[in-house]
Amino acid sequence: MQEKFKDVRRNEYGYYELIHPPTAEERKKVFEQEYFQNSMSSYEQAYTDMELKYFEYKLEQKEMMLRAWAPEEKERFSLLDIGCGEGFALAYFKRKGFFVQGIDFSVYGIEKHNPQVKENMLQGDCEELLPQFIKEGKKFDIINMDSVLDMAVHPKNILNLCRSLLEDTGIMLIKVANNYSLLQQYLLAEKKLSDTYWLDKSGHPSYFNRTGLINLLEALGYQCLDTFGESFIDFHLFNENTNYYEKRETGKSCYLAKIELENLMHEISPEKTLETFRLLGEMGFGREIIGIFKKK
Repeated sequence: MQEKFKDVRRNEYGYYELIHPPTAEERKKVFEQEYFQNSMSSYEQAYTDMELKYFEYKLEQKEMMLRAWAPEEKERFSLLDIGCGEGFALAYFKRKGFFVQGIDFSVYGIEKHNPQVKENMLQGDCEELLPQFIKEGKKFDIINMDSVLDMAVHPKNILNLCRSLLEDTGIMLIKVANNYSLLQQYLLAEKKLSDTYWLDKSGHPSYFNRTGLINLLEALGYQCLDTFGESFIDFHLFNENTNYYEKRETGKSCYLAKIELENLMHEISPEKTLETFRLLGEMGFGREIIGIFKKK
């Protein structure tokens, strides 16, 4: 498999990062401009019933992951959701009796889709808000980060801050994109992909894989408890008629097919679905990776 790619290098942890990453100031400026320009249009969409069911099933699976490792003696868990987006996780876990706190750059998504948890969300940069939480002596049983680390200029800093906020018995769930994966490298080698379409020099300084994510966390004082593959939409790339990178017009239908299949799997058996995702993740499959960690 190919080891070297344009504009990125494999670091000491085993995942890829930009050779010339943006500065924190440049990244923040670009992110805020793109985020606020796109927020209103992207959050104005109305989700279909199938999509809403998918979101609910995914949160049920996430709860199963968390409860498998969370301390049993706790009656009420506290959850910090970094990058809470449209607030679906905040709303779900609040209904389940959790104390929830969210952080995000924008309030648009929550205002549109889950206004009932707006009071549980703080708007701003997590690298500025997390130190405030530490000064206030806050601790959380669960920290959830979806699609945050790969967009951060200083992922180590965020993880170190989280370590100070995590209870000694707490757990952290991290989801990142699975980039320069074995599947992607195979498709590049077989000429089924003509470019590294996932490269985003302004938006994603880091490009994780399962091994690299685990190595980074372990170097910072965490222990990996479990991993899962997530979102297997990239299996469509093997078929030239559904290769959504080369044929952009097929993207929406591939996305909907993925949702329909994963909904069916969950309805058959949530437990067996998670076990399937775990095994596929161990093989390096999944457009995204989920890792569950605790402090050593």
